[in-house]
Amino acid sequence: MSIPIIPESFGVLLTAFQTCFHAPSYATFQLVVAGWVQCLGRRTITAVALASGAVGVRHISVFHRFFARGQWSLDAVGKVLFQLALPWIPTDQPLLLLGDDTLARKRGKCVSLAAMHHDPLLSHGRKPFFSFGHVWVVLALWVPLPLGHGRGFALPILVRRYTGAKRGGRADAPSRPTTGKRQRVAEQAHAERDRRTKLALLREMVGLVAAWAADRRIYLEVDSAYAGRATLEDRPPNVEVVSRLRMDAALWAPAPRHHPGRKGRPRRRGMRLPNPAQLAARCRRWQTFSVAIYSRTVTTQVLTLRALWYAALRAAPVRIVVVRDPSGRRRDEAFFCTDLGVDAAFILETYARRWSLEVTFHDTKQCLGLADPQCQAPRAVQRTAPYAFVVYDLVLLWFAEHAASLPTPVWPLRPWYRQKCAPSFPDMLAALRRAGWQTAFSAPPCPPRWLENSPATPPAAALRAA
Repeated sequence: MSIPIIPESFGVLLTAFQTCFHAPSYATFQLVVAGWVQCLGRRTITAVALASGAVGVRHISVFHRFFARGQWSLDAVGKVLFQLALPWIPTDQPLLLLGDDTLARKRGKCVSLAAMHHDPLLSHGRKPFFSFGHVWVVLALWVPLPLGHGRGFALPILVRRYTGAKRGGRADAPSRPTTGKRQRVAEQAHAERDRRTKLALLREMVGLVAAWAADRRIYLEVDSAYAGRATLEDRPPNVEVVSRLRMDAALWAPAPRHHPGRKGRPRRRGMRLPNPAQLAARCRRWQTFSVAIYSRTVTTQVLTLRALWYAALRAAPVRIVVVRDPSGRRRDEAFFCTDLGVDAAFILETYARRWSLEVTFHDTKQCLGLADPQCQAPRAVQRTAPYAFVVYDLVLLWFAEHAASLPTPVWPLRPWYRQKCAPSFPDMLAALRRAGWQTAFSAPPCPPRWLENSPATPPAAALRAA
């Protein structure tokens, strides 16, 4: 299917997703992606359908059914995105996965599956603030795309909606097939009873990506909120975790060797060790070196040790790095990694790359309308917001491959902004739109088309006949 509002090179990129859909759904998938890119306002399903240029060709209900009742899986789409991004990562380097969650604020009482969640952006100090909306747990792949600024990008691969940490386990699927309104009610009840924690949702997604990566080594970068037993213990064998450590974390020495013949069960931990804050206060010999974090080189002081963090990982010790700012402007911090063979520079540089996921959240909300769709069907809610992440990945992958062949500059010349040396995501999105407009303007005119439910005689001909 040829869509005139997107360039041919972008259409070739979309052909990788043919195995994820049936033929009619794949055609709708192409139209939705094109409309999502070309839409200049709020990304509601109706606005996306209008921007795709499919009005008069397909009924508006086709786009709503694509999200609410379509037989396709977001995990299958995420696997294709993972395969498209994998060639940009050198084979001799490990894969870096970034995990975090974001809040999509909503308004209106007819939005399905929305609830009150903690809003970290509006909360300050000890005064929490809550907002109405959806919380999405995102697992992204860090990809060093060659776009001129030396930093990588976080490409979201898998997404899960977090319901809330209330009592109750995950509900089973309906035991008998249902249709119509009964099916929608059953799906909504099933989604509302899914009370898995954020760590459990992230753990499920990490297991999927670990299976896709086969023998590639994976480092999972998460904040301290995700550094718990559900993430660290019983993880896949090719997955290591890098995260922040609390300064008051209880550390222990490894368990002593169990002597044969001694009564009682073997000990699981040794003597109590000072916590990171106490270690930083007592240390007199800091190791000073330079590390490249957040696109700049800084000098820092570190203290490294191996200890057992029994509260989160009971089976093995972790490598801990306590960091101190030589200038004294920043407070002491601690980080850890489950891989004992890495050094302090690797842990700090790897954790600093987690910030690219925050940039992804900002770009998808501001430029692609992550929180715009107002869906009332439970399955549509599970798919519309993650669709913004899919479009974000496609724009980045297309631009990284075809930026050199664009006939026009990537961003307009701004004499007052001379420090800009690399394109931002709005520049990439604008370049894709311009390429689509050039394709549409150069295409031959098409004959007028009539809706299927329109009269057999065109209105002008009917007036002439009268």
